Amino acid sequence: MSDPRLRSIVWAISLIASGALLLLFEFSLLAPYSPLVEFILAGTFVAAAIIFFGTFARTPADWWRVIPGWTLLGLAGVLVLSTMAVDQRWLGATVFFGLALAFTHVYLLDRSSRWWALIPGGFLLVLGLVIGVSAWIASMDRLALLLFGGLGAVFFLLFLLHRRQWWAVIPGGVLLVFAALIAAPEGGETSPLLRGWPLLLVLVGIVVALRGGRRARPERLTVNAARPPQRTPAKNAGALSATPSRSALGEYTQPAPGATVEVLPDQDD
Repeated sequence: MSDPRLRSIVWAISLIASGALLLLFEFSLLAPYSPLVEFILAGTFVAAAIIFFGTFARTPADWWRVIPGWTLLGLAGVLVLSTMAVDQRWLGATVFFGLALAFTHVYLLDRSSRWWALIPGGFLLVLGLVIGVSAWIASMDRLALLLFGGLGAVFFLLFLLHRRQWWAVIPGGVLLVFAALIAAPEGGETSPLLRGWPLLLVLVGIVVALRGGRRARPERLTVNAARPPQRTPAKNAGALSATPSRSALGEYTQPAPGATVEVLPDQDD
């Protein structure tokens, strides 16, 4: 579909139809036909995802197409799982897993310049795990430990894969410290872990200082001073005055090439 107006019409019809079906689901009007309708809708999402992946394969420069493609696959997975005896929290986690796969795909397409995709991809994966595991774990402390520990691990993974992104150690270390504080037993305010965690900031500062010292200093730009004008014999003075001197910077006093100077006479009042 090369015509933009045709594409707009197709997208409008797709969005309107999807919204109408979701409204029918919300008001339980399709409850008697829910298994069949859910499978049909899941197949529609899969077909739309294939279209996105196909257009991406044709024009690899439009890498953003893989994001809605994986998102639609995640939604299709949610519809299929909804027909089974699966906890609803895992249904919500499946959407986050689809988004995490989308950003992972973006990263794998160009690892050198799209390192940033690891951060949203890792965050979405951790959030999906926390939502899904909450079906089995009711303790908020353990869920918070999984959340902060997982987010910190994402930053350290970024540092391990791309050593130039050393700044990732700072937020990763802070998040892991929070996870360690949550994992510490109650009443352990005097434990060495709670007292000595500021040492992490000291270590990060030392690493930053060492990396800054290893960097090569930028070369200084030096400009030679203008040489003093040399005296020439009187017999050659007339010949040399016709050609401007260009021996040093700042000694060229003639008009620019092609420029003319005209002196206009004063007009009588």
